[in-house]
Amino acid sequence: MSTIDHPMQTTPAATRRLGGFSIRIGDPFVIASREENPDEGKFCHPSFWKSNGTLFLNWNFDRDILDGRGPDRPNGRMSRDGGRTWQRQTVLAPGGHKIVTGPAEITAYGQTFEIPGAQGHFRMTTWQSTDNGQSWGDMTWTELEYPGTRGLDIYDPPDNYKLYGLEYNSGMQRPAPPAHLESLFRQAGTRKRGPGFDHLSADSNGILYGLTHGARYVTGGENIQDERAFWDKLDWFRSPIRIQKSTDGGHTWMYAGVVAHDEKHRVEPGATDVFTEPSLAVYPDGEMVCVMRTGSNKPLYLVRNRDTGSTWSEPVRLPIRGITPHLVPLPGGVLALATGRPDCTVHFSLDRGASWPLSQTLFTATGCVPDKYANSTSNIQLTRIDDHTLLYVHDAFRYDANGEDDWLKSAGYGRMIGRHIFVEKSLRAACISRLVDACKPLLKLGERLTQDTAATIPEAVALLRNKKKPTLDGKLDDPFWEGLKAYALRHEDASKPPAPGLETTFRVAWADNALYIGIECREKDMPDLNIGSSENGDQKIWEGDSLDLLIQTQTHAYYQIAISPSGAVVGADRENGFNLNWSPAAEAAAHRGKDFWSIELRLPVADPKAANFDPLRGIAGQKPTDTAPWHFNLGRQRMRGRERKFYVFSQANSSLFFHEVTMFGKLIVGSNNKENRNAL
Repeated sequence: MSTIDHPMQTTPAATRRLGGFSIRIGDPFVIASREENPDEGKFCHPSFWKSNGTLFLNWNFDRDILDGRGPDRPNGRMSRDGGRTWQRQTVLAPGGHKIVTGPAEITAYGQTFEIPGAQGHFRMTTWQSTDNGQSWGDMTWTELEYPGTRGLDIYDPPDNYKLYGLEYNSGMQRPAPPAHLESLFRQAGTRKRGPGFDHLSADSNGILYGLTHGARYVTGGENIQDERAFWDKLDWFRSPIRIQKSTDGGHTWMYAGVVAHDEKHRVEPGATDVFTEPSLAVYPDGEMVCVMRTGSNKPLYLVRNRDTGSTWSEPVRLPIRGITPHLVPLPGGVLALATGRPDCTVHFSLDRGASWPLSQTLFTATGCVPDKYANSTSNIQLTRIDDHTLLYVHDAFRYDANGEDDWLKSAGYGRMIGRHIFVEKSLRAACISRLVDACKPLLKLGERLTQDTAATIPEAVALLRNKKKPTLDGKLDDPFWEGLKAYALRHEDASKPPAPGLETTFRVAWADNALYIGIECREKDMPDLNIGSSENGDQKIWEGDSLDLLIQTQTHAYYQIAISPSGAVVGADRENGFNLNWSPAAEAAAHRGKDFWSIELRLPVADPKAANFDPLRGIAGQKPTDTAPWHFNLGRQRMRGRERKFYVFSQANSSLFFHEVTMFGKLIVGSNNKENRNAL
């Protein structure tokens, strides 16, 4: 391992904080370099696997994994000290995905081949090591079933594959398989390949999970006997993520079903814009979170499961783009997500993926720059070293006019680059998180933890209005709003004031059993106002300039409501995850001025008993009072390109982040005198 001695587009070491949560990015270092070891192939596409405290890193460059393997040679590094020092591997590890399946036992799963005459049934190449990866046995086979699928011979595929297949479209397809594959095809009895594992995970009970993607799937396809009819019916623009599980250490696998399938929507036109490259995080309590890629520089999607892989939530579009996502769960509810292309970036969630408030770009691929490592495939890997340490790895290249491959001429000399990431949660934040998780089944809704920071939690008073409700037009000039005190949002870093021309204030009132909120967002760059969506219920609202209102009533914890500058609204019930089927039943109106935009919002409140009959619509609660208040937070997101600014009402001196319910501000309905408290 060596420090970076050549100009690169890497960000320097840095520390990022969000309330009581912080990450420290270490300096970049070179794990391996083709300049030093050109016999190891092309330094692209890193992959990790671990065994008994030893960390292994391998890589490859190929358009087809089997085709690109070429002459067998060790091409990787190993580390026994958490990635601080690395040694070259001396044993050739088999390809495919690897996972611990027993004491000192590692199993590697590679390509699958269709079993002739058994539609939807496949045999997977399998290797096993019984000495922690120091040596490997001969290849064996593991049988799998994927209903509704067919194998595909990429050297002689159906005509519609030639139309949509990436290899044919880009002129990279081999006319015939290379000689070194002939023996494997003879053993398989076919050249038709099927879905293999893209990701392997294990839960605390030792159950193994294998996820796969692939476009060769037709719902009910196992009942289609005619080969031509199957391929004619196949939709190449839609693809499922499927899951297998094993309860016997990976010796046998059972098909568990479909994790996500975009039958109900198309992501975007284009052959690559389908669900692909899944990554799974499994928590000790059994909850599973899966993140999936859709394309290059396209949004990721997330699904959840709480019954060991059988029933999954509807896919939720994330405000994160990239390829090769990798999830790593950490203690205290922290979830890390690494993504590649267009940049090498790491993201963090403090609520198991429901929101992603902190991101850091580690490397920016800027194209071909002579004599600089300014390019990358941005295929990345993330692994956990211990409870507070992650290792992020990506490739980097510099221009080489003599590269033997057209594509590699712009990426001829490769490096494997590592970055350690140190994750810390303040003692108070960690304790609160553990208390909330442990006591949630016992606490009554609406109860809050007592904190020594309670005095710093802000309060807003909604004036009780008996007048006729206002005409909602977003202008905030109706007599209804007169006399209401304005409350200000702060920079997400409480030590910083909002930039001049970007101040945000809001007013609150209560009338006709509804909460009224008027919000004014000063904006010095109105021509570039970023509107994610103008449609109610569209998650793209979160991708642009927006407001986020979080409300915990006496009986429900909690609701999330996002509002676009267009006046469009999307809501989520956060009580048991992230339920986008819930609707706030809100009325919203927007107005845009020369140097500001404003929102008028009406949120009707349903009696808790009435809400039992329609839990997916409206806010359940009672009018907030001194003795039974609501708790809430309001945030403003401002997006300009990749730059994101966030302003909040309650952050308790930055001790905890925006969604931490124990740090929400207090909301009550009061008289004119009561309203005068906490006025600006």
